[in-house]
Amino acid sequence: MPPTGAEEKTLSWRVETVSETSSTNDLVSSRAREGEPGGLVIRAITQTRGRGRRGRSWFSPPGSGLYFSALLRPGGETEISSLLTLLLGVAAAQGLTEATGLRVGLKWPNDLRVRGKKIGGILCEYLEPPNQPPAVVAGLGVNLTTSEADFPPEVLESASSVLLSGGEVPDAEGLLHLLLERTAFWYKEYESSGFGAVRDQWLGLCDNLGETISVHAADETLYGKNKGIDEAGRLLLEKADGSTQRITSGEVELP
Repeated sequence: MPPTGAEEKTLSWRVETVSETSSTNDLVSSRAREGEPGGLVIRAITQTRGRGRRGRSWFSPPGSGLYFSALLRPGGETEISSLLTLLLGVAAAQGLTEATGLRVGLKWPNDLRVRGKKIGGILCEYLEPPNQPPAVVAGLGVNLTTSEADFPPEVLESASSVLLSGGEVPDAEGLLHLLLERTAFWYKEYESSGFGAVRDQWLGLCDNLGETISVHAADETLYGKNKGIDEAGRLLLEKADGSTQRITSGEVELP
């Protein structure tokens, strides 16, 4: 069930747009520490030091993508950020599919993909500011018109954009509001009924369910079959001996 004591029962977004910032997650985190209520959204036309999971950079060239972060104050412990990552993935995949005509799938825990290539990613960070309720800063980046020439060489094989995938390229501002609408819908569903319905949607959108995968977790690499996620958002990996391992954090790779 969702945590008790959450500040927000119905999300009301307050959108601000900046031309350039180092990272929208950093900007929203700063506002959270100053006591900003949940519902703040900051969109940037470009980020100079956009961030992904595990300290990676997120490539954010001016005007070629949608880059934003939202502030949530859902209550609960640090694990809530993992559930919200999956929730935002469902909202984003559904919204992008509607807006672009592409079939956008999910790879655990935070990748938005089309035909096996990443077009977007999610970064949720849990904060416990002094004298403030806990907060989750949920960042999302989507490659809209990024060309092959724009991508750094190290991600060219694995990254794509809506344009390169042959989809209809939506207006970034309109897409932002669509994704926020879908996020509010699933956030309300989560608060009222728990993670079950979100989990069901996520399983339907996962583009490698049932496939053999490798997972780089902590200091080891695990191999097995992707059996989905459990009620806590953990990856279920079926190993060769038939046992199932529940993985809280890791990096999934496909053959």
